[in-house]
Amino acid sequence: MYCYIITLDLNNKENDYSELVKAIKKLGNCRKALGSCWIVETTVKSNDIARYLSNYIEDDDRLFVGKLSGEATWINVLCEDEWLKDNL
Repeated sequence: MYCYIITLDLNNKENDYSELVKAIKKLGNCRKALGSCWIVETTVKSNDIARYLSNYIEDDDRLFVGKLSGEATWINVLCEDEWLKDNL
């Protein structure tokens, strides 16, 4: 298993991105860290994650997927601190 950070700039505020959220959750054990930032534990590789999620975003949206190294620092994230410590 690897841990990835998925960050998004979703530019169409009128769009319903609920299917995107469902798609992220299907990738594996995940938590929302910030407004448009998710941490996902999965066996899926970053390029496959990006290709998969590109089906759920608009052409002018932005997506970044990066593999986490295990070292991180955070302040006031949305998910539980213990979950992050256990999954990085």
